[in-house]
Amino acid sequence: MNRKKFYEHALNILIYLVLFLVLLITIIPIGWVLSTSIKPTAEVFANPPRWIPLKPTLSNYNNVLFESSIPNAFKNSLLVGAMTTFIALLLGGSAGYAFARFSFRGSKVLSLFMLISQMLPLTVLMIPLYYMENEVGMVDTKLGLAVAHLVVSLPLVTWMAKGYFKGIPKEIEEAAIMDGCSTMQTIIKIVLPLLKPALAATGIYAFISSWNEFALANVLTRSPRSITVPIALNEFSSFFKVDWGSTMAAAMVITIPVIVVFMMVQKQFVEGLAAGAVKG
Repeated sequence: MNRKKFYEHALNILIYLVLFLVLLITIIPIGWVLSTSIKPTAEVFANPPRWIPLKPTLSNYNNVLFESSIPNAFKNSLLVGAMTTFIALLLGGSAGYAFARFSFRGSKVLSLFMLISQMLPLTVLMIPLYYMENEVGMVDTKLGLAVAHLVVSLPLVTWMAKGYFKGIPKEIEEAAIMDGCSTMQTIIKIVLPLLKPALAATGIYAFISSWNEFALANVLTRSPRSITVPIALNEFSSFFKVDWGSTMAAAMVITIPVIVVFMMVQKQFVEGLAAGAVKG
């Protein structure tokens, strides 16, 4: 074996070791959550801790699925996430197309300002958002929370969409217009089909941002009709006690569907990120 092949093999081994380490760092916390979710209370606080419980139980899952507000909060989170994603793609995609295709005064400043707005701590925006939504009766509603979540996702969705649209040669649109398509037909029939992976990546970002958001949901929701899963997790804790078994079971119930959906669209997500990295 010559020196070049030796270095290539050594590099491959190093890469696999790093990937294995990253995999362990990712899986170990999830494995511990799963292990705790099937432990009886006595074993949760066992010393030394055990990965595999001596007496596994599904009582924690029974408590979460049939005796808590998690199922209702799960539906609320799905609805709020879907509304946030749809509005973010509609508004952010339209704005991104405008920034990518049209030259107008202040376009660079506006696009840069959107990213600068992401630097503001979310806590600074809570009070003004609460007062604005309270004035129009949107506090403690799923639509009100979805609109508030746009503060988190819309600027970056717009910026990502701008990069994706810039990656589509303008000549394609010009050729479609010369063939008799209107601007709207060109976007719907030509541009959007080319950007399906990119739109999938952007939509997943918007949905996960909404799904995991806690601070705004904690301020803008009050009742079971609108609370989301991050808020419902507090149901298993009090000032003096935390039901760790039920909390971890709820975490698994909340996490597994998202992981499954992400795995289903993983190819589109990776292609979308790569599309945004090519040009823009």
